[in-house]
Amino acid sequence: MTAAASCREEAEHDPARRDLWLQQASKWMALAGEHAEHALIVCEHMPTVRRDVRG
Repeated sequence: MTAAASCREEAEHDPARRDLWLQQASKWMALAGEHAEHALIVCEHMPTVRRDVRG
């Protein structure tokens, strides 16, 4: 479970501090977004295999 999801769950169980838990969830979502911006995605080009179709 992610930290943000955990905070949202706490918000459901702790109505007196719901706003605090939702603020924490928002903070964790923002941090996760920052980390995603630094992710490296590698796409490899797969060459097309050509078959000799001469009869």
